[in-house]
Amino acid sequence: MKEIKICLPPYKMICAFFFIFILALVRGISAVDEIGPTIDTYIALLTLVLCADTCYQEIPGGAWEILAIKPGKIQRRTIMRRFAVQFVFLIWVAAAGYGMFYLVQHPYIAGKEPNRFLTAMAATAASIVMFEAVPVFFTKVTGSLWGSVGASAVLWFFLISSNAVKLPAFLQIFAFGGSTMEAGDMSWLSGKAAALVIGAVCIWAVGDFGRHTVRKKKERV
Repeated sequence: MKEIKICLPPYKMICAFFFIFILALVRGISAVDEIGPTIDTYIALLTLVLCADTCYQEIPGGAWEILAIKPGKIQRRTIMRRFAVQFVFLIWVAAAGYGMFYLVQHPYIAGKEPNRFLTAMAATAASIVMFEAVPVFFTKVTGSLWGSVGASAVLWFFLISSNAVKLPAFLQIFAFGGSTMEAGDMSWLSGKAAALVIGAVCIWAVGDFGRHTVRKKKERV
């Protein structure tokens, strides 16, 4: 597929798996239950870095001019395909990272491990949706790729900090596996639901290539 070559060049795939391998090496865990929250948190960071240029890649070379004259429906379809390709890839990276922790750190395997894995992947999927869309939206608004990565990283740092616990429960995006959670506590679901909503709103707000490129075109005139 054309979109795979565009939004997932080899260097991105290599960097993603290298990142998850290093994470498994340096991020110590004391229990199996810590793997899922760790994957959830750090895959979100990887996502915002890899996906910020989803609608920006054609800008430097001027190829955006061809995309911008296509019907809006086709442009939006192209963007959605890119989001989908990146989402599937990042879920695979998350799953590989989960297994990497077992291979590298050899934690004790308790019962119900398939349930832990599936729950972790579901939580991570919501984080991917949000942090795949937010930096793209910031890029469209600011016209700056690195500015959007920086702004998204600041948001990520805040949401994983101790200050995030002061937010309403539905805004605690990374509450999954938090230190205050008890076994069977599902309160983290509200944060993941909010992540999906935020991601969907940002994807809708991104619109098409044209909205992003008007500013660029005017700057060249």
